Amino acid sequence: MMNVDRYTRLKAIKEFGYDVDWEELKKYHIGIIGVGGLGTVSAEMAVRCGVGKITLFDFDTVEIVNLNRSMFKLEHINQPKVKIASEILKQINPDVDIAYYNNDIMDPNFESVFEKEILQIDIILNGLDNIPAREYLNVKCVHLGTPYIDAGASRSGLSGYVHPVIPHKTACAKCLRSFSIDLPDERGEPCVASLPSTMAILASIQIQEMLKFLLSFGEMIDYLMYHMVSGKFFNYTTKLDKNCPVCGIESSKNKKTTKAKVSQKELDDFINNMKEE
Repeated sequence: MMNVDRYTRLKAIKEFGYDVDWEELKKYHIGIIGVGGLGTVSAEMAVRCGVGKITLFDFDTVEIVNLNRSMFKLEHINQPKVKIASEILKQINPDVDIAYYNNDIMDPNFESVFEKEILQIDIILNGLDNIPAREYLNVKCVHLGTPYIDAGASRSGLSGYVHPVIPHKTACAKCLRSFSIDLPDERGEPCVASLPSTMAILASIQIQEMLKFLLSFGEMIDYLMYHMVSGKFFNYTTKLDKNCPVCGIESSKNKKTTKAKVSQKELDDFINNMKEE
């Protein structure tokens, strides 16, 4: 076969009516914050797709409870997640430049370095498992103008969401708390249960949205919720909150509300199920 390389079947998307130049991916630098159930899957997919550079951020070490997820093995216990992940990712695709920081992104001593990295990254995939760190990342990305794709699973591991945030163009994570969907407080908290299949679904959607954003094809989702038990996906349309303390661009007396693409009963049932889990 002529002109065959490791990306040949990825490039074949162009044959189905999409003007996608797969070589463009080599120009982009992505960040993955949190190398856990979401981050391990999204990082491997990104490497296999052939992005130019990936920078990993996580300060945890591999524990035995992490072995139900992708990438980690028994011999990795007590070693830094980012170090192990970088070694494995480099083996999968040596063409991709892999960097990592074994640091807490909220450490004041790391803040200047973190901000410098965010400015150099084209898009971030969020795999954090706690609300304070998620809110911190939201503020940093919005203020520094770096798009990110938020995602997280419920504490049961049976539900989750994906939400692309394009600073000052789409609703940020704080906008949602301010005025729109009545999200359960458990969203993005450290998991009690972890179902690798749920994590893989959410990470896969993150990667698909990343590809659409970087390669400029298709239509990106706005806010998507997934409920594994019912097998349903819920899509919502959100709007910027002009009074949002993070991304608000002008004041308004009347706050806007989102218009869900599903019925109120479906939304209520979904939220109640997540709370019960």
